[in-house]
Amino acid sequence: MTSDPRSYDRKLLDALSNGDSSAFWQIWIRHEPHLGAVCSRHMRRVRHDAEDAVSRSMMTARERLPEYASEIIDLEAWLTRLTSNVCLDLKKERCRGTRRADPLDEQILTRREATLAEPLTPEDTCFASQLRQLISDAFSQLPPALGAVAQLRFLNEASYATIAENLSITETAARKRVQKARVVLRRQLAPLVNAPRE
Repeated sequence: MTSDPRSYDRKLLDALSNGDSSAFWQIWIRHEPHLGAVCSRHMRRVRHDAEDAVSRSMMTARERLPEYASEIIDLEAWLTRLTSNVCLDLKKERCRGTRRADPLDEQILTRREATLAEPLTPEDTCFASQLRQLISDAFSQLPPALGAVAQLRFLNEASYATIAENLSITETAARKRVQKARVVLRRQLAPLVNAPRE
């Protein structure tokens, strides 16, 4: 595996462009720390608003990145620009005094994850299998309460209102559980972030 982050990003973008949807999650895990810092700065370090911005940026990127993957030269710059635009949209909503669900929720909630395309090489096949297993293991190790919100938020991309309604909890409780699940999952999936940079 290459130690050059840009070369590795290019490999993931090519895989995503060729239909391997698992490549998105590795892209996101690799770049989320930087994008989280971008959101924190834009949202004036208000944790609640920054978390909203990160979540919406993830969903927007998941929707748009496959379409543009083959054209992107600098992935970090592309994701940074997308995330900054999401933050600006959120701040405009705050100024208008509106609070709405993520705009992609209605489109995404009823859509299943696409079947993973068969990688081109045996090495890719092995890596994709390990990636799916690592993600599956990380979710399975979550406590039931966190596992439920993680499934709804990170896999089904449900809004906090939807999570609260489905689990019969308040939106505040849903946000807290999602944050706890995010911390645990980030720790569990840390090898995906660190391995390419060794």
